[in-house]
Amino acid sequence: MSLMRWLKQSWFLIALVVLLPGGMIWGWQTTDEWRRATVGQIHPAATTVCILFLMAFSLDTSRLHDSFRSPAPVVWGMIVNIGILPLMAWPLAQCFSLTDFSLGIMIAAAVPCTLAKASVSTRQAGGNDAVSVLVTLLTNVVSVMLTPLWLKWSVAVEANIDPWPIIGNLSMTVLLPTVLGQVARAWPPLRRLAIARRVQISIAAQCLVLAIVSKAAVEAGGRLQSQATWPHPFDFTLLLAVCAGLHAVAMLIAEGGGRWLKLSREDRIATIFAGSQKTLPIGLLLAAMPAITGDLSLPFITFPILLFHAVQLMMDTAIADRIARNHRQIQRVGGVGAGFGSASGTRNE
Repeated sequence: MSLMRWLKQSWFLIALVVLLPGGMIWGWQTTDEWRRATVGQIHPAATTVCILFLMAFSLDTSRLHDSFRSPAPVVWGMIVNIGILPLMAWPLAQCFSLTDFSLGIMIAAAVPCTLAKASVSTRQAGGNDAVSVLVTLLTNVVSVMLTPLWLKWSVAVEANIDPWPIIGNLSMTVLLPTVLGQVARAWPPLRRLAIARRVQISIAAQCLVLAIVSKAAVEAGGRLQSQATWPHPFDFTLLLAVCAGLHAVAMLIAEGGGRWLKLSREDRIATIFAGSQKTLPIGLLLAAMPAITGDLSLPFITFPILLFHAVQLMMDTAIADRIARNHRQIQRVGGVGAGFGSASGTRNE
């Protein structure tokens, strides 16, 4: 892979890696007045609305009727994403003595599928991106109810979470802009604009995500000024292992279940990515909600959310590329492979 191609594919991850520690260090060294005058002007809810509208507006839903006719891969992808993955995270969250990490990992696991990367990864690997798009849209809709309930059930004792204000907030900041983005796309002039400027729209949405990341990092750095103790290095190592493990196991479950359901190779690929990927802006929005954190001081709550997203970016870019290479090799030799790159499976017509 050439350097320029790698930079085009990885620029968001690079920015994330730079902004997170850089923002925390900067916030640590500055005053409350400076933080309020700069990143304090970034409103998480309003920014999330813009992000989700742009992402939904740029999603091509022209092939969704095929997925509605054969809903098995969509239903399976949703079950893995918003059901199995949070269920796996629940006991793992209890392994952390720090409430920041426990609550943060549950937020990371309970949010819906990302609106852009799942479709990109699916397309890159040669999968059915119509399935990944529909899983994305539906998990963003049902997460308005399910995500607050997951958080209530799993960490209510530590955080005393009341789900109803969260449900109301998510209805306005997640459900409404997602619906409006698709409604706007239905008008032919705007649909042509969305198709012609899809890459630019996606980049604009990702830049807004980085703005939220910057705010979270700088404000976390400010809170660390009064932090007497830091998590043990083992906690950070465990957190990395939990994030990578959750994502990898969710992919394996999606693949194994897809084979058991006799889904086609293309549909299985879609469920692998759409079932395991999680969105970043909604996670950061939830981490900033007083209804979630209450009066608790949780300077490290964004760590699990950001780390999970960084891990899935690295893993899925590599896995999608490997699936595509394996399939090209299989086509050249005329054989049948195994694992993620396998061409076997029955087409679910």
